Amino acid sequence: MKKRLSALLLAFTLFVSCLPLAAAADDTPVAANTSAKLIAFTFDDGPSSYTSTLLDGLKARGAKATFFMNGVNGSHGIVNHASLLTRMRDEGHQLANHTYQHLLPFDSYGASTISSEVSRVESLLFERMGGSYTDMVRTPGGATGGAVKSAVAAPIILWSVDPLDWKYRNTDTVYNNIVSQAHDGAIVLVHDIYQTSVQGALRAIDTLKSQGYEFVTVAELLRRRGVTPQNGVVYTSAANKGTNLPAYTAPTISSTPGENGVTVTFSTTDSGLTLYYTTSTATPHLGSTKYTGPITITKDTTFTVIGIDKYGTRTPVTTKTVSGLPPTATPSVSYENGLLALSSTTPGASIYYTTDGSTPTAASTPYIEPFTPTTTTKCIALLDGHLDSAVVTCTLTAYGDLFTDVPENAWYYDSVGEVVHKGLMNGTASYTFSPNTAVTRAMLTTVLYNLAGKPEVGDNLGYPYADVDADAYYAMPVYWARQNGLVTGYPDGTFRPDAAIPREQAAVLLYRLADHLGIDTTARADLSAYADIAQLNAYAQEAMQWAVATGVLGGNADGTLAPQRSTTRAETAAMLTHFTALTDNA
Repeated sequence: MKKRLSALLLAFTLFVSCLPLAAAADDTPVAANTSAKLIAFTFDDGPSSYTSTLLDGLKARGAKATFFMNGVNGSHGIVNHASLLTRMRDEGHQLANHTYQHLLPFDSYGASTISSEVSRVESLLFERMGGSYTDMVRTPGGATGGAVKSAVAAPIILWSVDPLDWKYRNTDTVYNNIVSQAHDGAIVLVHDIYQTSVQGALRAIDTLKSQGYEFVTVAELLRRRGVTPQNGVVYTSAANKGTNLPAYTAPTISSTPGENGVTVTFSTTDSGLTLYYTTSTATPHLGSTKYTGPITITKDTTFTVIGIDKYGTRTPVTTKTVSGLPPTATPSVSYENGLLALSSTTPGASIYYTTDGSTPTAASTPYIEPFTPTTTTKCIALLDGHLDSAVVTCTLTAYGDLFTDVPENAWYYDSVGEVVHKGLMNGTASYTFSPNTAVTRAMLTTVLYNLAGKPEVGDNLGYPYADVDADAYYAMPVYWARQNGLVTGYPDGTFRPDAAIPREQAAVLLYRLADHLGIDTTARADLSAYADIAQLNAYAQEAMQWAVATGVLGGNADGTLAPQRSTTRAETAAMLTHFTALTDNA
């Protein structure tokens, strides 16, 4: 409890608020979010029977705080509530020192007593933190005279916002006094030994959060404002003077397979941190295993990692389960002259396959030499001491083309087989069609050119678009399509070949091609039943009505037309099969 006369309190507060902050180790401002508003709530004289409720409230609000704790303070203090320190630590709060017995007036005592009062609590804090760190001290009554500064071997933290909660013990008063005095860089003094103080502080945090404040520990406040705390120096706030560093980020856990297991590494982009870890979901602390270099594992292991700086401030937690077994390389496929060849780059791996569509295992047919596949052939690579490879599904279309991403039961299976066989579309790589990839303007224009029979254009091409290279695969199709009024560029003189094609634009291009080829384009469908018809642009309305009426394009199962959604390669294949049916009947 802070027992002092109001007049003395006012004079002292004015005095400490004028004390200079310690200079940063590096005076160069570091660019960050200069508009961030930081505030540090501090709680004195506990822990108490109300601290658990306070911790619940802070956790629910995502707020961090600093607890300046006594060793023994009546029924309060660390000795009586030691278990709460573990929770404070694990939830990212700062454990700080308010001396063992809260002796008053503190600056009337000699250096040995002052030093002992601080060191006894420091030992209790180190025990709970799992190791030593640079402690921060708040002296009883905010004392700084006598032998205090020389005897306290730690930064001395006072305050710039005092709601006098110990005096009023009224929730509304505590709340109002905090909110009215709050400012960027403030250190707020509250006592968690009073229920009214806990309630008022949590209400104030709600209000200040809505005003854009971020709630940090004192150590974090000073760090982010570029202040390096010095022993025996008094700090009351940390205003934004051009340095506003970002918060610490969570460490990264990476893994690399090797012959003898998996190598796991931890890393952080923040300086001044030491990484600690556990091999469980338990939150690490200063007593946990310190990371000193790569770790090799041979079984699945869960790692939880944090970084801790010299003041005990920690990063967010990273937890990840890493498989300890190296993977077996996925089988590669080659299909030539009606024979399927399989291979794996993992030395010693065996490949097994099935021809009935079932998932292969070690009991399936072992691969020895190229064989004739069925419509659906599945394969897997296995090696003891390694993870199983992914299963590769090889599917033959009705026309004899093989793909690893066009399942026999897919709705687009027949369409992909037909358009590839007719040369209207190609795969995106050997044995892949990429059915869910969006079609680009270059791709679809090339398809139009193929549908038209790849007509001659002539030698004088004069490519009109700045972003269409004359050697590109789509250059001739683009020029032909522009010459015949099927496509247009953008006002800036570009064609944007890599831009995705919305479904309504695909309908327009096919509609224009049909008209160019002399196909009847008078059919019209009523589109009013589609729930998203309002998204259809006016320029595409006739083309979409024609496309739906002829079956070139259809609606979705949910009753939408999705005119603005990108057209996939699978949808394009289906559109082309319906379009070619029109040309066959023309």
